[in-house]
Amino acid sequence: MSTVAEHVPFLHLCRLCQKISDKKGKDKKVKPLVEFIHYWQDFHKKLHTSNPDTTDSFFPAMRLLLPQCERQRAAYGIKEFTLAKLLIEIFCLDKNSVDAQKLLNYRSPKSANAEAGDFASVAYFVLKNRSPEKGTLTIYDINYYLDSIAANHADKNKDELKHDLLHLLRNTTALEQKWLIRMILKDMKLGISENTILNAFHTDARDLYNVTNSLEKVCCSLKDRSVRLHEIEISLFSPFRPMLAEMALPTQVEGLMKGKPFFIETKYDGERLQLHKDGNSYMYFSRGGFDCTETYGSTPSQGNLTPFIHKSFKPGINKCILDGEIVIYSNKLNCIVSKGENADVQALEPDGDYEPCFCVFDILMLNDKVLSSLPLTERISYIKNTFTAIENKIRYTEQITASTNDEVTEELNKAIDSRLEGIVVKNPDSIYKPNMRKGGGWLKVKPEYIENLMDELDLLIIGGYYGEGRRSTAISHFLLAVASPDQTDGMPNKFYSFSKVGSGYSFKELYELSGKFGDHWQPYNPKKSPSYLVIGGGRKEQPDVWIEPSKSVIVQVKASEIVRSKGFATNCTLRFPRVEKIRYDKPWHDCMTTIELDDLRNLAQGRLATKRSVASEEEPSPKKQKIPKEKAATVAPHFRPTDTSSVQKVSELFKDKEICVIFASLERKQAMEKLIVQHGGKCVQNPGNNTFCVVCDKTTVKVKNIIKTDMYDVVKCEWIDKCIQNQRLLSWIPDDLIHATEKTRDNLGELFDKYGDSFTEDVTEDSLMKIFSNIPKEEWMSVEVSSRQIAEMEKSLFSEQSPYGLFRECWIFIKSKNDDVIPFEDLNEDCKILYFQLKLHGANMCKSTDDRTTHIIIPSCDGMSEKVCESMAQLKKRNIHILTEQWAQDSIKENKLLNEEDYEIKKESVDSSDESLFSF
Repeated sequence: MSTVAEHVPFLHLCRLCQKISDKKGKDKKVKPLVEFIHYWQDFHKKLHTSNPDTTDSFFPAMRLLLPQCERQRAAYGIKEFTLAKLLIEIFCLDKNSVDAQKLLNYRSPKSANAEAGDFASVAYFVLKNRSPEKGTLTIYDINYYLDSIAANHADKNKDELKHDLLHLLRNTTALEQKWLIRMILKDMKLGISENTILNAFHTDARDLYNVTNSLEKVCCSLKDRSVRLHEIEISLFSPFRPMLAEMALPTQVEGLMKGKPFFIETKYDGERLQLHKDGNSYMYFSRGGFDCTETYGSTPSQGNLTPFIHKSFKPGINKCILDGEIVIYSNKLNCIVSKGENADVQALEPDGDYEPCFCVFDILMLNDKVLSSLPLTERISYIKNTFTAIENKIRYTEQITASTNDEVTEELNKAIDSRLEGIVVKNPDSIYKPNMRKGGGWLKVKPEYIENLMDELDLLIIGGYYGEGRRSTAISHFLLAVASPDQTDGMPNKFYSFSKVGSGYSFKELYELSGKFGDHWQPYNPKKSPSYLVIGGGRKEQPDVWIEPSKSVIVQVKASEIVRSKGFATNCTLRFPRVEKIRYDKPWHDCMTTIELDDLRNLAQGRLATKRSVASEEEPSPKKQKIPKEKAATVAPHFRPTDTSSVQKVSELFKDKEICVIFASLERKQAMEKLIVQHGGKCVQNPGNNTFCVVCDKTTVKVKNIIKTDMYDVVKCEWIDKCIQNQRLLSWIPDDLIHATEKTRDNLGELFDKYGDSFTEDVTEDSLMKIFSNIPKEEWMSVEVSSRQIAEMEKSLFSEQSPYGLFRECWIFIKSKNDDVIPFEDLNEDCKILYFQLKLHGANMCKSTDDRTTHIIIPSCDGMSEKVCESMAQLKKRNIHILTEQWAQDSIKENKLLNEEDYEIKKESVDSSDESLFSF
């Protein structure tokens, strides 16, 4: 079957991309795109006249325009450095030439000039005079070879992958190569969003893509712009972007619900999950469309969830799609527990106390009927007829009906009392709109949205940290402390580090604060820390500078909760702290004390939302009507998902870097995500096409699944800390990586050997120890072989005797008066000096005499006279020299091995009573 893509030259699409890129303004960019779509459709009509079987799907062009959205094609495993090497090879460039260096160092402003940072543009200017004047490939050809490259990368067939890439580059012009490179790198730089491109294709394209995540389905279903998609299409085993809730205050709910009754639900502390079922086949998808089926089970005999819930589905239920939250259930406590207190829900031990439990709050398909366009009230009725709840495996979400702001406040206060994160309010008439947040009819209400509801802490600044970017020359973050209750002259005599803060204040406020501190900052030296400042054991928490408490000020801080931390002197710290106010009106010594901190920490198990919301002054609300429900879920403390909405950016360190953080501890995961966002990065819950790397603290089940795909570099969390400490994005070294993609392995192979030893960087004591630890025991050479090889190397490298290889071929045993073996720690000082002198000059020291021994030294420092015995003859036959230490000392002085006979102990001077001296 013929297609339009087989007849449209790739050059036409590249010219379109260049036009869009050059235009200024959204409307001007969209116009050539719409014209190209019309051109495609008109071209089909012409082809259809002569060949009625020609298909007109715009998908081949769309998947090239939006490579970051293309999910059918696997990763290419090709990045800028690999492309640079291939271009140098294809066009026979000298590696040391200016053009080759521009490609290899495309990020350098000096080498790449104005195009620095954009590899495709640098490649275009380097190759425009070397490339063919006319390309020969169509859009179909480009897709064919890109599919082949992706398949060969997945199969680890490097030769075929390279062959396909060479074919593409040798048959395209410089302009085509520029846009081909951007398509391969999945970074088009068109200046318009994916939504704008989808809307240009069809009014409903964005909505359908949000549901299906499939460009092919969008292009096939909406090829006629005059036909609208009235019902959102949700299909089995195809992930869609879930409907979301917008933020709201309790006083806003009635207005947003237009005075009509609404539902209130518990906000679970878990991960969003879709369950797709067709008979005995199951699939699970995360919020980001990541396939979690391997963890939960694709059949009733696999996984940690499907085998337990398969029989809960009622007779006649063959197909369904359920939306909900996967949470952690404790069998010991018989309740749902906080993910933050425990572990990754996808990394639970199979026989442990905790297990996954699926809390269902919506249904999108039942058998062959799509339910998304039905109101929520009707969808809920279908849920109850779909499965029978199992308390610790699959359950319905509790819902109550309410109609006033007062009722919202009451439910929020219950959540605060139970240490929950908040509540969700839903319009009973709302239809399910994938990826919809604002205006969809779902609201989330949390205590931190409400003024004066969270406890605020008065803390003293005792240290500071230099920032990055605009803040690189100023203190932008502060170390905060609480005071000891013990006092001297009515003032606290000690302060304990408690938290770091770097957000909540404006540049103006920071400037004013810096002016007040002025020259009072002093460089911090942990070895000379003032006795009245207890900083704690965390190295990364140690400040760059410190300040006398009497010269400092108090800041009023708001946070979500107090959590455990070994990095601060208080053994706890704040979660998501931000400065609410700088208290110039308060004296420095009037800050929170350790006793007040303990009281607050014990009051609500660390949660700082201890105050209750005040209901609005309205008539008492009518009694709430409850929908029939299962047993209410009880939730353990510290119930809160990641929230980076209040994080203030302090640097561009991770700019344009999408990072997926997977930690077993939610508390540490949230802290790491906040740190990444604070330094310009973007965090996602599941890796996607644009993910730079996955960061983890240990290899959980979820991490293992990601490693199996070989699509992402999995990096140790210490790399993030090192980048922030060095204030620059560090290149990965082997020790940073838990798993490397093929492309990364190739790059590292040019810089490191298989044990992690750098070809260009000087080794340090620490790095050398790591290198040695990477060498398997079976690969270690024997000491004998090593010494011989080192001796041969020294002979080839040095024209004269190497001073540090003087005794390289000597195996020396030091003999004591009483023992055959002298433990090093038992040698006296003079003998230890002799031992080190011999080692320093290359000697192999024996612990006892054996077949390798060539020299025996009798130290005079041991109080022994020159003696020999009958066994002397046996030693002579073995060619073992028995010498005084003078031989070693004189050889070192002369820098050559002296004749042993001049230093040997003579037999004539022997006293036969000492024969045991040489009984080896």
